[in-house]
Amino acid sequence: MRKAGKLARELLLGMKTLPEKNGYWGYFLKKGQEPPEEKPAAVGKIEKVNPAFIEFSPAQLKDERGMWLFYGGWGAVLGVCVLFSSIFDCLINCSGDFYFLINGVIIFSVVASFVGGLALLAYRSARQPLGPPVLLSRSLRRFYWWMDKRQGWQWLDYDKVTPVVKAGTMVTAAGTSTFYNLLLVDMEEGSRNIRKMLLPAPPLPRPHDAEALWEFIRIYMDGSPEQLPAIDPLPSCQDSRADLALMDRRVLGGFVNKHHRLEPGLFNILYTSFWGMVDYWSQRCWLWIQRTAPRPDYPEELREVLGWEGENPYRTRAPTEEEILAWTGKLPHLKRRWWIVATLSTILYGGIFFWMTINAWTGQL
Repeated sequence: MRKAGKLARELLLGMKTLPEKNGYWGYFLKKGQEPPEEKPAAVGKIEKVNPAFIEFSPAQLKDERGMWLFYGGWGAVLGVCVLFSSIFDCLINCSGDFYFLINGVIIFSVVASFVGGLALLAYRSARQPLGPPVLLSRSLRRFYWWMDKRQGWQWLDYDKVTPVVKAGTMVTAAGTSTFYNLLLVDMEEGSRNIRKMLLPAPPLPRPHDAEALWEFIRIYMDGSPEQLPAIDPLPSCQDSRADLALMDRRVLGGFVNKHHRLEPGLFNILYTSFWGMVDYWSQRCWLWIQRTAPRPDYPEELREVLGWEGENPYRTRAPTEEEILAWTGKLPHLKRRWWIVATLSTILYGGIFFWMTINAWTGQL
């Protein structure tokens, strides 16, 4: 899985030094005591805020681990069916024929290796440690994030980072779209060589949103709670009832409005139906991984921060009735739309599975 730091390096296109001026690569944001140009806002990218820490939304909304778990498991089960068909065929038809037996052993070995590889891929995708979202400690004045098993926990000094906004482009079947990222860059002392980079939150649709998020962080660190607006409540990926609402945002994105209804247009219906059908089970697997994957232990100093208790002066907007229904899986039009998508997806992959299994057993594969 690509982590926040790796995503940041990709967004800067391999740059090893940070330019001194704004340009095609992006632009710098205010820091320290410099006057702000945007009003602070959480822009839906902050899950928790209290006097001890901020927890950001996961920077990686979609991940290939769910895809590998689904396709690896699906392919492994399909391979087992093909494997049993080859064993059955060998037992019935070998009749002491040495060459037929050798051929059967070769086929068995190839298919068994294929099944084992897919099963291992699915297992590793499900059980590889999954880092929590990026955290910002107010007392330690550090950003913390988990990189991977080899590099472990990383941190950046809030007072030393250089905040920038970097534009990115995404090309999909629906066309080309531009998004903007808040990147935090740590440079080596006395030079502009990049030492570390961090993408604390998911991409944003407008550059002003990235600026507003940074201003929220600035005021949180050096201002008072009264200066900050309330953050929006967000569905929890730890609650399986919120899966449909999360998939609306992660898979369909701008094709659905804040009320979980598709934007008007035939193209929107066809596009979301197709990609929802193709991606449905992969996304369900990814959400399951987020709930069940092993988590790395927090550093000792961060465990003390996360143990904060007390009255929280930072405000969170109360969820609407519609949001509560969506996050508990009870919003009728949301359930109905995803039920149709789930049915189509099951027919697609189930149909391919049974077609290949039947052909394997009848000798037509």
